[in-house]
Amino acid sequence: MKLTSTINRSPGFLMNNLNKMNMNINESREYKAAKELERVLNDYSFNPDRFTAAIPSFHKTLEQNFMRLIIACIKFMADDSNRFIDLRNKGSHEAAVILAKALEEHKDEIYLPFI
Repeated sequence: MKLTSTINRSPGFLMNNLNKMNMNINESREYKAAKELERVLNDYSFNPDRFTAAIPSFHKTLEQNFMRLIIACIKFMADDSNRFIDLRNKGSHEAAVILAKALEEHKDEIYLPFI
């Protein structure tokens, strides 16, 4: 079984596709959600364990959507052509590269259906 179509696409493909649609990313709800998450992550009291403990409260279909988002983020962060890498984000980039390789290696085993 294969990953869903969006997950199989490269981050560069996704960015180019957004550009082709002439979409102003800053006006999208996804951009606004990402900026809100950025704001929350910037707070020293943010606790990743509490965040992950909330995931089981998601609707099960939304858990699938969240996993699709995590996979897309990993692939995007692994692609150094999409962003500037320096010492502040080098560790996350390197981890994403390892995880993206594992995702690619196991892509036929990962199935995230829309149900």
